Amino acid sequence: MDENCTVFRTVDLIAKRWSILILLEMHRAGGGPKRFTDLKRGLRGITPKVLSGRLKELEDAGLITKKIVPGVPPRTEYGLTKPGRELMAVIGQFKQWALKWKVDNPVCEGLACPECGLRST
Repeated sequence: MDENCTVFRTVDLIAKRWSILILLEMHRAGGGPKRFTDLKRGLRGITPKVLSGRLKELEDAGLITKKIVPGVPPRTEYGLTKPGRELMAVIGQFKQWALKWKVDNPVCEGLACPECGLRST
């Protein structure tokens, strides 16, 4: 597959380790705002360096916003953009496919999964 392919370029962005989980963590908060420390706490096992790098990549891709909130000390908050929220709908469809064909998870088949926050239909 050529790197000019839309599928290749999209997968290259969202399939990086932690990217989808970061978006899911933001989705669980209703799309934002979430502080770096909140994201770090919700994503057990991610290092601050990796989280910082992925947040920058997701921001550059237009999937999240970064806002500096004045104060002492200043805070940085992140939230989902409209394209980021639309991607969560696609991830929800991915979840539906997995529940239908690959994953037996009665807890997740409920109205809203307590882990990812995505609704089952």
